[in-house]
Amino acid sequence: MTVDARPIVSQPDTADRRKRPRDRKEQILWVAGALFLREGYHATSLGEVAAEVGISSTAIYRHFRSKHDLLVRVLFEGLELVEDRLTTLSAEQRTVDGFVRTLTALALDRRGVPALWQREVRNLGGADRGEVLRRLTRIVAALAALTRMARPELRREDAEFLGWCALSVLGSPSHHSVRLPRAEFESLLVTSITAALATSPWPPEREPPPAVRPDPERGGRRERLIAVATRLFHQRGYPAVGIEEIGVAAGITGPSVYHHFGGKAEILAAVLERGAEWTRHYTARSLAEGDTPAECLESLLGYYVAVTLEHPDLIGTLVSESIHLPRAQASRFRRVQRAGIEEWVRLLREVRPLDADQARVVVQAAIMMVNDVTRLASLRGRPHLAADLVAVGRAVLFPG
Repeated sequence: MTVDARPIVSQPDTADRRKRPRDRKEQILWVAGALFLREGYHATSLGEVAAEVGISSTAIYRHFRSKHDLLVRVLFEGLELVEDRLTTLSAEQRTVDGFVRTLTALALDRRGVPALWQREVRNLGGADRGEVLRRLTRIVAALAALTRMARPELRREDAEFLGWCALSVLGSPSHHSVRLPRAEFESLLVTSITAALATSPWPPEREPPPAVRPDPERGGRRERLIAVATRLFHQRGYPAVGIEEIGVAAGITGPSVYHHFGGKAEILAAVLERGAEWTRHYTARSLAEGDTPAECLESLLGYYVAVTLEHPDLIGTLVSESIHLPRAQASRFRRVQRAGIEEWVRLLREVRPLDADQARVVVQAAIMMVNDVTRLASLRGRPHLAADLVAVGRAVLFPG
């Protein structure tokens, strides 16, 4: 799929962190966040966190009860920072533009944190998971209220839909490693978010094209295993799912699973290859159907929305689980991802005067907006969601 799943997180210099023992708890949070993001929660031990900080494993328990407690604090620390910053805005800053610029600065200050929320919130207990969603919902509601003040014709549910789109654009830099000068980066994001919030996606002009391949769960045993694994990996994460469990869920018990795959890593590789097949397929169709670069890019966006809505588990697995591939397979998958992204970038640069890195930032913003919004249960029942997503994605790609 056309998602560059190489998130990064900004953090203080390691040597500087180690010589500030009074900030030990903050050091642990920084390091844990970076390791959870790079390696995944299940693959990170408290011993690794302690070694990176430069303390003993037992010293962590002076600040956190367990690894789960540490994850909770890592996730909530970022949300609390956002909420605290927003509550201190002056009356002059309480506008859509002031709100967006404040959130944009925070998104780049804590680059990587949104990807951590999206990927690891499933490892929280139900109460903590619900609290993360409630806090994000409050942020979106505040942005939606300001948007309605500027655009009183909007219904509340439409303003909130645009608010979720804007929040996804804000989080998009945490899913890629493009580097730009700070002012330039902020300007691109603010332009994209402002364009998203100015969209009027209703009524739909036309629905995006349907997906063009059959559901793999209707295939043979191998296809059923891939389909079931995709769902389980997305719901619970690759490390938390056993290969025997995949077999049972697919109706294939005992050693029969190993007639099709040598192990769980092979199943994950097959899932990601399925995403690559989709990417190649709809990219080729888009390039063949469009007469201009803008038409080809809009067709790419429409097909991507259709695939993402029909296969949310596949997209979720592509975004979150590729870090668990063996190194050689992970490198191959990243090359496929980059090739998909580069088609979008090439087309966008033929339409807008952007350099390659600027175009990548905009493309990733549009793609991550689609990825995030299609996975929100509260929005999946929205009438004409596909057409609305295409309208907002078009605004992000072609502002003004």
